[in-house]
Amino acid sequence: MGHSLGAGTVTQRELIGRTITVLALVILAWFLVWLVVQVTEVLVLLLVSGILASGLAPLVRLLQRWRIPGGMRFSRSVAIFALYLVLFCVFLLILSIILIPAVNETGRFVQQLPQLLTRLRPMLTELHGRQPWLPDLAGTLDRLPSMVSNLSRFGPQAANVAFRFLGGLTAVITVLVFTFYMLLEGADIKRGMVALFPPAERSRVSTVLDRIGTKFGGWLRAQLLLSLSVAVPVTAGLYLLGMPYPFLLGIIAGIGELIPMVGPTLGASVAILVALSQQTWQLFGVIVFYVIVLNVEPHILVPRIMSQVVGMSPILTLAALLTGIKLLGILGGLLAVPVAAALQV
Repeated sequence: MGHSLGAGTVTQRELIGRTITVLALVILAWFLVWLVVQVTEVLVLLLVSGILASGLAPLVRLLQRWRIPGGMRFSRSVAIFALYLVLFCVFLLILSIILIPAVNETGRFVQQLPQLLTRLRPMLTELHGRQPWLPDLAGTLDRLPSMVSNLSRFGPQAANVAFRFLGGLTAVITVLVFTFYMLLEGADIKRGMVALFPPAERSRVSTVLDRIGTKFGGWLRAQLLLSLSVAVPVTAGLYLLGMPYPFLLGIIAGIGELIPMVGPTLGASVAILVALSQQTWQLFGVIVFYVIVLNVEPHILVPRIMSQVVGMSPILTLAALLTGIKLLGILGGLLAVPVAAALQV
């Protein structure tokens, strides 16, 4: 006995076989989705490592071409070690030149924070009286001392914070190790991936992988360029305005540039909060300065740098950011642009 299907006939055994095949495919698809969800953290680490490796690969090749005394050249492993050493020295240099003054400024800011809050309270009370629809920020300031004192009651959470810090440190070390081996064995990894495809497609797949690496490296350089393009002018502008903590606020602005959508606004909010304790002309100058920065950054800097370095349109960049933030939060927004750029290839 059979079931008719179009012009042909399907036996009951064939129907059962096809049903089992479909169910098996559905179960396999579900298992693959479950597996991806379970290893999302590892996949993110691999993606970050791949982006770093793509950005550092040109520097490794440059070191390999550089002749040392005696006419010898660096091997690839030595070139990678040398690059890591140079980057570590640059990190220490930045630490000594910028971060140490910033830490000192942070200490002074924390010491002066009670005075700042005292000066802000009458201003916020008057503002709330004139505009009752605004939140009672003065009441929030009054509750800050008790909120700070309550932090001492959360001693057991210190272990949780320590574990999170160690987890973050482990992730950083893992990324550095992954990046090292990707730089060292990048050609072998690429050959292994290309070998998974039919011979007729391998040339095209190899070209696509090269373009993806170029996109990843371009995005990394674009992010660093954007951070510097914001941090340096902000530091200089706040210094010229006579603001305290210009190094600290400049670093906050540069780091904020790495946080999609909300980072620049948070940096501006911190600077304006500090400016509230200064003279009126300084507060006005800081507000005008950040209005300019917050308009130049998304409308001129980001589209121009991303389009020239990464080759993505502003609309696609914004759509990728929103999608990434929706899926994985801030980290998703940070990684969304390079992934979207790779999918463009």
